[in-house]
Amino acid sequence: MTVKTFLSDMLLLSVFMLIGFFVREKVKPLQKLFLPSSLIGGLILLVLGPQLLNIMAVPESFSGLPSALIDVVMASLVFGVSFNKDKIASYLDYTCVPMTAYGMQMAVGALLGFLLTKLWPGLPEGWGVMGVFSFHGGHGTAAAAASTFEKLGIDGNMAVGMVLSTFGLIVAMLVGMALVNFGVRRGWTTYVKEPKAQPAHFYGGVLPEEKRAATGHTVTTGISINHLALQGAWLLAALFLGRKLFDVVSLAVPAVGELPSVLRGVFGGAVLWQLLKMTKLDKYVDLKTIKLISGFLLEIVVFTAMATLDVEFVSTYIAPILIYTFVIVVFTVPIVLFSAHRFCKTEWFEKAMMAFGAATGNTSTGLALVRAVDPDSQSSAGDTHGVYTTLTCWKDAFVGLTPVWILSGVGLTMGVGMALMIGFFIFGFVFFDRRRRKA
Repeated sequence: MTVKTFLSDMLLLSVFMLIGFFVREKVKPLQKLFLPSSLIGGLILLVLGPQLLNIMAVPESFSGLPSALIDVVMASLVFGVSFNKDKIASYLDYTCVPMTAYGMQMAVGALLGFLLTKLWPGLPEGWGVMGVFSFHGGHGTAAAAASTFEKLGIDGNMAVGMVLSTFGLIVAMLVGMALVNFGVRRGWTTYVKEPKAQPAHFYGGVLPEEKRAATGHTVTTGISINHLALQGAWLLAALFLGRKLFDVVSLAVPAVGELPSVLRGVFGGAVLWQLLKMTKLDKYVDLKTIKLISGFLLEIVVFTAMATLDVEFVSTYIAPILIYTFVIVVFTVPIVLFSAHRFCKTEWFEKAMMAFGAATGNTSTGLALVRAVDPDSQSSAGDTHGVYTTLTCWKDAFVGLTPVWILSGVGLTMGVGMALMIGFFIFGFVFFDRRRRKA
């Protein structure tokens, strides 16, 4: 690809990203479902592209961008992670809620995908594990897992991941709001007696002046280096370090070299951050800007993955994907409600809504459900989920490992999922069961 061709492709991407943004601004239902502008823009280009209306060409480079950029995004997930023992201990009960659901979705998803493949043999190998990444991580994590499958020679899971992630967002809000209303009527909420409508700017539009927050802070003078360039360099250096570490280790253990590339970003980010802290160079890192760059790359990943979605594949296998979504959600609802009620010492319903939203859509949908029953932000559910995300950052490695496991059969993946589900469930009962504490 020439530089001129790449620039032309990025120009097209930018235009349709803006089209997606303004469509979302004008079509309010899209805002209420938390569908991102990148997904909408990519979908519009898909419709106009050669697979449907054939009005516009979709650049060939778009199909390769998700697998290339997702390694950088994965590096950012663990970059800057630090642990506060006191805070972790006080919020540990909540961790048992989403992790129990996570283990269930991995185990049940792997088995369900295997069984549905018997009825629809054209489904891609290992597609059943895409649900846990689509529902718990959204489009970006699903793209990372699908990229791993592609590098292992298995196509089709990118389409599965994008569709499941989109279904997850819809389910999170529709089922989630039904649970909110049910919980209010049962008197489970702590702060309100009826769900509260959110202000318009919560879903889209221009933020009021008093609601605007800084996206980052400069850490050195612009004469020395542009702030964005410095933070971007840290992020890319993390991936560079991860690749070199894997290259060195693979000399002694060749099997390491065969591990998915997304793991290089995860381990590179973790190692570089620890080195920066040890050498006191972490003062040159602005984590907000790091996350901003990562978010920008993730928008491109989602856009290009949606624009190159295999329409024929989706239309052929929409039935098993719908069945899969229904079964996973049916299992997720009671697990989240029961475990939150038994394990969470305070605000159990608010935390259950946070866990359900994040376990079917993403963190934003979880926060939206919490806001419906906590309009004045009195609940600790959001902070609790943030601590949980930090505490369980190790599970990001499953994005690269699980596709490898499932190629040997569903047994290993189901075993890991069952171990997570049962382990966290038992841990919750032993240490956080409310009835035992009352007794």
